[in-house]
Amino acid sequence: MVTLRMAPPYPTMRHRQPMPEETGDQVDEMHFTVDHLPGVRRFVAAHARKCGLDEDSVGDLVIAVNEIATNGVRHGSPKAELRMWASNGRVYAEVRDEGHWVPSDAGETPPSTDAEGGMGLWVTRQICSAVHIIAGERGTIVRLEMPLPPRYA
Repeated sequence: MVTLRMAPPYPTMRHRQPMPEETGDQVDEMHFTVDHLPGVRRFVAAHARKCGLDEDSVGDLVIAVNEIATNGVRHGSPKAELRMWASNGRVYAEVRDEGHWVPSDAGETPPSTDAEGGMGLWVTRQICSAVHIIAGERGTIVRLEMPLPPRYA
């Protein structure tokens, strides 16, 4: 079930954030291509359940990561990487590709009613509590965050 929440616009993050290996958190990762997208969805669901997300949130996170992962291998580079971890009461999913993208305000406003595409980032921003986009010379990183239920935080 997708829960579309009208979230505040999230700025594109241009500052450096600690990477999970710097925090000591366990990171699960997989490399993928467009042919591996069904495996990406299974990976996200399994990791989200292991972290303690409820089933509605698991489904939401699968949709959000799938949108970003699909964009990564279709528009960024043929191969990409997914990393997931939990820390400080949140679950994180990070998609890295080697594509070069200049972040804009894409996904911060709803797409037009006649749009036939371009909705993935907007949907992702509605699902996740934060979306961070880090674009540089070595590629693009999109980090998604969702809060864990209090008992897992």
